[in-house]
Amino acid sequence: MEASRGGGAWLAVAAAVAGFLAEAVVAAVPGSPLQPILAPGLEPGGPFVRVAEAIGLDRLGGALPIASVLGVAAGMAGFLVLLRAAWRGEITMRVALGLSVAFHLAIVLLPLLISRDVYSYIAHGQIVSVHHANPYVQTPADFPSSLTRQLVGPRWVNTPSVYGPLFSHLAGVVTRTSIRLDVLVDAFRLMAIAASVATTFVIAIVARRVRPSRAPFAVAAFGLNPVVLFQSAGSGHNDLLVALAIAVAAWCVIRDRTLWAVGVLTCGALIKATAFLPLLLLVVWVAWRRSPSERFRAGAAHAGFALAIVAVVAGPFIQSHDPTLGMLELSAHEGWLAPSRFFRRVLDAISGDTLGVVARVAFALGLVVAVVWLVRAVARAAASGRAAPELLGGWGWSLLVLTLLGPVLLPWYLAWSLPLIWLLPRAPRVSLIALSCVLALSQWTAEPLRFPEAYDVNVLIGHYALTPIVIGLVVWLALDLRRRLVIPLALHAEREAAEARQGRGGERDGEPLQP
Repeated sequence: MEASRGGGAWLAVAAAVAGFLAEAVVAAVPGSPLQPILAPGLEPGGPFVRVAEAIGLDRLGGALPIASVLGVAAGMAGFLVLLRAAWRGEITMRVALGLSVAFHLAIVLLPLLISRDVYSYIAHGQIVSVHHANPYVQTPADFPSSLTRQLVGPRWVNTPSVYGPLFSHLAGVVTRTSIRLDVLVDAFRLMAIAASVATTFVIAIVARRVRPSRAPFAVAAFGLNPVVLFQSAGSGHNDLLVALAIAVAAWCVIRDRTLWAVGVLTCGALIKATAFLPLLLLVVWVAWRRSPSERFRAGAAHAGFALAIVAVVAGPFIQSHDPTLGMLELSAHEGWLAPSRFFRRVLDAISGDTLGVVARVAFALGLVVAVVWLVRAVARAAASGRAAPELLGGWGWSLLVLTLLGPVLLPWYLAWSLPLIWLLPRAPRVSLIALSCVLALSQWTAEPLRFPEAYDVNVLIGHYALTPIVIGLVVWLALDLRRRLVIPLALHAEREAAEARQGRGGERDGEPLQP
């Protein structure tokens, strides 16, 4: 098997493998800071545990958080070395795909990692399948059990579902298969891992069709990213189903199957509302590609198809108590790493807890303005006959803007935009890589009760070191997006290194749009 196109490829592969193994071993050790509270039957076992015990990690006690930090850093460092080699064209597609599959299979051998969200999936699924109630009205606390008393996060036990109705149906189907919590956790984890592998292969297909030289980088940026592997797939997050929907919809768009793309994105949005932004841009793109006299009919046909799917899927859960199906509830939450929270706390500290709401409103308005700008840019590009990558670039920008300006910022949210990283210009592409590093390092201890002092340090570093980095990325992206929309420049990266810098590497960020 051809392994490389350059002498540093094997070193990059070795670094990625070593980094992954280091993080996997730390994650597997019993009582690891990277594990949430585990349900009975989910106790760590397998080859990674035996390695951890052989090298004495299980005897570190209170020093385990140090090993956790080093393991997470090693995993990210190895990934960055391989990603650089893939960008330089030194890694072949076969190597990138082979490593991605191998790493995902290895994740199967690890216990549940980082997050307790999968317990919420089970609780809401049982509301549907066992209690025959509405998860957007009833909460897990309404049906007390060991699941709700010990495993569902305290913040979410009294909260109705904030996931889409299609996922509620899916969770209901899964929870009908067994009453054992360990079996159900494994089912959701396997679903997430399978979705992640499928997304990686779809990314490979789309990238090879649109920009073959970027394909290994595209595969590596998603399929080998520790944020995807450990914090998304390892946690069983449904964000990977959204990522799969976005990747498949991109494939449909490239093949000019826009109605299929609408259906796929609508299903993704009915898992998590995130995918409604790409869906909006797609409908605008379809309409503005037509002549002015045909735009309404084309847009209405595609939007009507999406609404029909929404009506069928959401119909059983519609009620007057919460007609938004969890969106209003979700908007009230705020994450500890989100830039909006940082500014809210600063304003509250200055004003005596009176002006903090200004930050929330300002970030929400910023998101609305950015989306309106992107809609206009996509409409203009469609009317001028630009190719489909311009639309996909708009998808990537919209999802990244939503991630950074929303009230909650979590590592698995990057799964939404990472399938499109290979199409994006330098600023959003580098920002996604930087965010991968920041968010991977933001959660090296999952449970405050297990290592309380380490958890407090983790939060402090997040607030005062990592969030300012994220704010810097927000500013950089805002300036770059404004420049693209004013000149205007393309929303996707158009030129390869050889054209832009006479063969020295890199790329031109974009060129003025031509009518």
